[in-house]
Amino acid sequence: MSVVVTCEHFFDGVTMHGARRVTYENGAIVAIEPFDGIPDHHVISPGFVDIQMNGFEQWDVARSSALELRDLGNRLQKLGTTTWLGTITTAPLDSLSRSITTIDTGVARDEIPGCVGIHVEGPFLGAAPGAHNPSWIIPVDKGWIQQLPANVRLVTLAAEQDDVVAGISLLREKGVAVSIGHSRPNVDQWKLAREAGATLVTHLFNGMSGIHHREEGLALMALNDRDVFTGLIGDLVHVSPEAVLLAFTVKGDGRLCLVSDTVGWSSSWAQKRDIEIRDGSPRLPNGTLAGSSTSLAECVRRVVTLAGVPLEQALRAATSAPADAIGLSNVGRLAVGQQADFVALDNLLYVTRTWSRLVSLRG
Repeated sequence: MSVVVTCEHFFDGVTMHGARRVTYENGAIVAIEPFDGIPDHHVISPGFVDIQMNGFEQWDVARSSALELRDLGNRLQKLGTTTWLGTITTAPLDSLSRSITTIDTGVARDEIPGCVGIHVEGPFLGAAPGAHNPSWIIPVDKGWIQQLPANVRLVTLAAEQDDVVAGISLLREKGVAVSIGHSRPNVDQWKLAREAGATLVTHLFNGMSGIHHREEGLALMALNDRDVFTGLIGDLVHVSPEAVLLAFTVKGDGRLCLVSDTVGWSSSWAQKRDIEIRDGSPRLPNGTLAGSSTSLAECVRRVVTLAGVPLEQALRAATSAPADAIGLSNVGRLAVGQQADFVALDNLLYVTRTWSRLVSLRG
């Protein structure tokens, strides 16, 4: 049976178009045509793609069971995030391995809605640990990297790690995208990491050396590198509206990826660490930011309405750019033949409905 959805503005993942009629059958788009009439929705966009999502509300990705991860996926879909990487952060290797096994099994069995893999953030970090436990940060372990399963799609490590080139090379051989984060590298270390195959930077401006007119910082090097993808937490707490606008001005042509960096702020893990939401974001008792409580859809809305980012750029940063960054060709864009995986936004840019794919997007 055919289903028709109409909108005043249609974003295909790259470009914003005028009014369109979208027809889908059996979960796949069969027609996208101009529309003249009263539309059902203000904006239609591809479902949002979040490549850094540690949890949400009571769910903590690293410590959740398969059933809990399924419930988390269903919750995220209602919020507009239809594709995501379960992100786990610095911990002892055996603990990380257990988390990876749980998520990997759930993804392989198609049991976690929207989850297409794992982002391992740490433990091979550097001089800007942020909320990561410094006692768990260790040198690159090539043996541990070698045994990572195929559903690990992204690893964040620091460019100043002694064995970083070998580690990056091994990850790339396994088809894993590599991001530089929690790092304060010098220029040579940055260049070596890039040459070895690192193609992303984790949460621009946060957990890194910054921008100075006489010093090279990681943020400056990333912004000046036309080819590198940069993640950016869009809650406007981690990064000021002015810095967000700067990042989009420089990288908004398809190399900027909005991320939520949400955590399970009401989970037992957060309670044990005395994490609570203060001044708009989860924080450790000493005030250190410990992730976000802002969904990716809300990040899109905030960067547009409060930071002045053009809607087309903000939507691109939440759809096709993150998909491209981790090598997913079947999400983040809307075209005939693609799966019906999209969201509707009202004129205030709140998500009003989500259409989620009907089959797995692994591979």
